[in-house]
Amino acid sequence: MKGFKLLEFEYSPGYCDMLGAGHRSELKRDGDGNWFVECRDREVHSSPTVVTRYEAAPDAVLEFEKFIDKSRVASLSKRPKSDDFVTDYSPWSYYFEYEKTVLGKTVKERCGIYEYRKYSRSDFELIDELTRRFNALRGRVLSEQTED
Repeated sequence: MKGFKLLEFEYSPGYCDMLGAGHRSELKRDGDGNWFVECRDREVHSSPTVVTRYEAAPDAVLEFEKFIDKSRVASLSKRPKSDDFVTDYSPWSYYFEYEKTVLGKTVKERCGIYEYRKYSRSDFELIDELTRRFNALRGRVLSEQTED
């Protein structure tokens, strides 16, 4: 894509949530335009959510952005739905928003990649690489808070 610019990225791993677990990581910018990764984790309904914010180096984010663009990972959102379904389980998902330039015009796009789709072996390899690269963006811990 010409003129691809990542605006935000979210990842939620698949996990059993019968007891109220919750896990989500987001790559986003602060008010000054600096990138960071924020992870929100809770193990059970009665436990607090731990919010940890990590530094994300601009160069690393740029490489991640290039990977998303060149790998055409957004095309995975067009895979047909599968018949798979598991109750008491939160499926993995990726969601990202980006801008791209099409015929000289900048447009905002959203992309969602979800577990219950029909993926090929090479699709899963690309998803694994996406996960690896996203997790590698976490730098030093900037803050950690507990929310009830």
